[in-house]
Amino acid sequence: MRLVNLLIDITPLRESRAFRYAYAARTATVLVTGMLLVAASIQLYDLTASSVAVAALNVSMAVPMGAALIIGGVLSDRYDRRSLMLWSRSVYVASTLLFLLNALLPQPMAWPIYAAAIIGGAASGISVPAMISATPALVGRQHLAAAAALSGLSMQIGGVVGPLLAGALIAGAGLVFCYAIVLAGVVATPLLLRALPPLPPLAPAGGAPLKQGMFHSFIEGFKYMLATPLLRGLLLIDLAAVVFATPLALLPEWGDVVLSLGAEATGALYSAPAAGAVLAAVGSGWTRSQQRPGRIVIGAVLVWGLSIVLLSASTTLYASFLALAFMGAADTISKMMRMALVQKHTPDHLLGRMSSLWMTQSSLGTAAGNMQMGLVSRWFSPSVALLIGGSACFLVGGAYALTSNSLKRIEGGRK
Repeated sequence: MRLVNLLIDITPLRESRAFRYAYAARTATVLVTGMLLVAASIQLYDLTASSVAVAALNVSMAVPMGAALIIGGVLSDRYDRRSLMLWSRSVYVASTLLFLLNALLPQPMAWPIYAAAIIGGAASGISVPAMISATPALVGRQHLAAAAALSGLSMQIGGVVGPLLAGALIAGAGLVFCYAIVLAGVVATPLLLRALPPLPPLAPAGGAPLKQGMFHSFIEGFKYMLATPLLRGLLLIDLAAVVFATPLALLPEWGDVVLSLGAEATGALYSAPAAGAVLAAVGSGWTRSQQRPGRIVIGAVLVWGLSIVLLSASTTLYASFLALAFMGAADTISKMMRMALVQKHTPDHLLGRMSSLWMTQSSLGTAAGNMQMGLVSRWFSPSVALLIGGSACFLVGGAYALTSNSLKRIEGGRK
């Protein structure tokens, strides 16, 4: 295989001006979101000395995001997707400002951090389905796999740079300066999105635009997912993996107690999954020629679980970083394949709702995974929590490898 065939496909960036602006907005968002998560997690752990409190931060983001994702999915199939992105990212500015103002107080409090997370989670829940469902219109369905790889790359580069930058800024210039940088990036995002063309949803073939109530619209999308074995399998395997094997809530405790290192090391741990994911995304060209993408998804979940098991036995920063990097690489390969398959096998008038279902299970599953890791860590230890979660994730991947025909038999882009 030629080297060029292993490298990421940048055709969507070359051919679509609108996608370039959307991609820049997404990259800016991911960069500052990575910084914000680390900054808020470190601040909460300093205030409470509790991994459960850090896990609760993820829950406070995920629960309103889950509700907003459902609403945002329906709205994305009714209204212009560009407008939804613009308004929701503007609201996100307010949540970031609250993080900053709380940090400026002589004695910062925990509750404003949770309040800001709730506002930010809800705003993100509206914007994400709009962005995902707009992608086919921006790049064409023939380039969805390449667009998914590029989106994964921007997400993971931001995930590497953001946490490292946050850790360095907090250790140096301080928490307030870190939040100020985040606010500047958040303000830039809606300015970039203004350059997009109108992105109205397409009506069903031979039908009228969506008219039924919001609840019935959501149920329609949910029924479509249940009736499609491939889509159902893609959502459930990811849900199981993130519930069992999401270690992020433990990283402040892992860096502080297990490794006996400070904020910069914690930032490095948060960046490790993204570092592995960047390498996986850059070398993702091989995925274009794969005829069994479902088997790649299953294999990625197996590697994810094994990586968390290895993390549980790690006692140095380097070993922990490597285990988390393998987890990130596996996650991003799985995510790229799942995103492309969901978009290819969903009609445009349902894309918003399917995107919201996919992101809802990811968001709520990640929050549940962080909470269960935090609780098991409190009952036993961080190492035991990681060992149990990683083993469960590996077993889920093995069960799908043995039983899920819908995933194993999917060929290329065809059912």
